[in-house]
Amino acid sequence: MLVVYGVKRKLKIDKSLGTQVCPNCGHTVDLSLAREKCYAHIYYIPVFPWTGMRMKACPNCGVVETLTSGQYKELKNS
Repeated sequence: MLVVYGVKRKLKIDKSLGTQVCPNCGHTVDLSLAREKCYAHIYYIPVFPWTGMRMKACPNCGVVETLTSGQYKELKNS
């Protein structure tokens, strides 16, 4: 019997933070508030979340700034 299992990451963009200067590349870009979750799956069906990360991401250079739960909630509600 063949059992297909593994881990897959899903990225969800929650909100655009507006046009800001990226601290890494220095370009004026539209920064995004995002969440990444890693799911364990069996037969390509997500079973349970493995890990999660909240971040602020630059679409130009790809750098992410990891946020705490409080920082994430504050940016999402503003």
